[in-house]
Amino acid sequence: MSFIATISMGQADGELSKVYEEINEAFGMVPAVFQSMSLRPDLLQPLFLFVKRLMLEEHALPRTTKELLAANVSKLNACAY
Repeated sequence: MSFIATISMGQADGELSKVYEEINEAFGMVPAVFQSMSLRPDLLQPLFLFVKRLMLEEHALPRTTKELLAANVSKLNACAY
């Protein structure tokens, strides 16, 4: 089993704290996939911006439709996450 050192929301400060606040606002929590990048907030910020623009903002499809599509693809791929 692998282990990735992470910084929790309660321990975050500076740039990481700001990114965590944005993520928490969007999801009501900070998912583990984002926490896994907590040691590199300089990379986490642009990744979250990408996810935010791709999945959370409404463009051609509403967020709920995009999330249902993503869940279905995960099921088809037998993804446990």
